[in-house]
Amino acid sequence: MAKTDFIRARVAAWEKYVIRTNAAKAKMSESEFIRTAALNKDVTVINGLDELTTELRRQGNNLNQLTVMARQGRIEFVDFKPFMEVYQKTWQALNSLASRVV
Repeated sequence: MAKTDFIRARVAAWEKYVIRTNAAKAKMSESEFIRTAALNKDVTVINGLDELTTELRRQGNNLNQLTVMARQGRIEFVDFKPFMEVYQKTWQALNSLASRVV
């Protein structure tokens, strides 16, 4: 939906600082943060989530590379146990963070 209307509001300097800081923590623009908060939607910030998603992405890339190499016949056997251990620990950490939010 196009956003064509403006709402102006005056805030104290400390309020502006808090809004900017919280919007940055939530990785949202100030406008998006204010709209979300004003429409009674929860704004949830999960610290450490970036590191976990990066690790999951790396593990996915590793798995993809192993799959390609296996299809090419460059490798025949792969020990997935270390991969699965890291993957399970990462998912457990992610679920632990998610359970604190809900």
